[in-house]
Amino acid sequence: MVRSGRLLLAIALLAAAASVARADIIQLYGEERAGSTGGQFLRIPVGARAVAMGGGMSATVRGPLSIFWNAAAMHTQRAKHGLSVSHFEYAAGIDIEHIAYVRRFASWQIGLGVGVLRSGEIERTTEVHPDGTGQTFNANQFLGVLALGRRLTDRFTLATTVKFLQENLDDYENRATVVDIGALYATGFGNSRIGFSLRNFGPDLKLNGTPPPEATSAAQWQSFSAPTIAVFGAAMDVGLPMGRSMTLSLDFSHPSDEAEAIVVGNELQLGHGFELRGGYRSGIEDGGLSGGLGLRVDGTGSPLRLDYGFVDHGSFGVLHSISLGWVR
Repeated sequence: MVRSGRLLLAIALLAAAASVARADIIQLYGEERAGSTGGQFLRIPVGARAVAMGGGMSATVRGPLSIFWNAAAMHTQRAKHGLSVSHFEYAAGIDIEHIAYVRRFASWQIGLGVGVLRSGEIERTTEVHPDGTGQTFNANQFLGVLALGRRLTDRFTLATTVKFLQENLDDYENRATVVDIGALYATGFGNSRIGFSLRNFGPDLKLNGTPPPEATSAAQWQSFSAPTIAVFGAAMDVGLPMGRSMTLSLDFSHPSDEAEAIVVGNELQLGHGFELRGGYRSGIEDGGLSGGLGLRVDGTGSPLRLDYGFVDHGSFGVLHSISLGWVR
């Protein structure tokens, strides 16, 4: 009874937090506020498996990369140590790298992560030289992540994540600290689970640096809200003939600066460590389909997992991601 009471209290607190987030933290009519938030690096999906399944990860994410989605899922890592690296070949020649490490204790989990967005050389243009001045600049971004989770009961896990973001744009920079809250609950009906995450909640973002003589003063620069997003989802594994199984997931996403979206994902386990994935994200006028595959290799005694994912971004083309994971 005591454990049930604690569980009900935790769920009630999460429900209250979600209600507050919807009413105050996350502005309604997000579609009408498109382009009004900063820190868009925080919105880019992390991990090839997540890319392949449309980004619906609140109840299906697993392993070290969960610190970027829902850190409460760190407990799904059964081994003491887990390490994952991910590369995303993004649009416009942008390369994105992430690395995450999770250390699991008895009921606690600790995660560390780093993300880097490399813009490459961008040609500088002006009103006088619209075709370029012959000079270039960079717009690189860096992310540091610290996550802490605890399994409160055999069904309920709660976690929090702190993210440190730095955005560089030529001679300007922006630094911000945002927080995630995540929860994962096993319903007891088969192996179905429910996930909730409130991501990127924090103060406004504002550039700083020395403006050029012709620009306004730094005190007049506009600030932008953090790209806060609330996600609620569910997932379940379904048994199939010949020892195969399928994971089905459904996520409801409510961003502060975009239209609400429903994300449907599936993962088919074909045996011998091979997995086939697909996903679809609503609310996108151009594109939205995604897919990929995964391979688990157990021969070394320290399993390796290789994942590939792609997503159709419409006019931006098809984007590709690859990830490698290791546990011990």
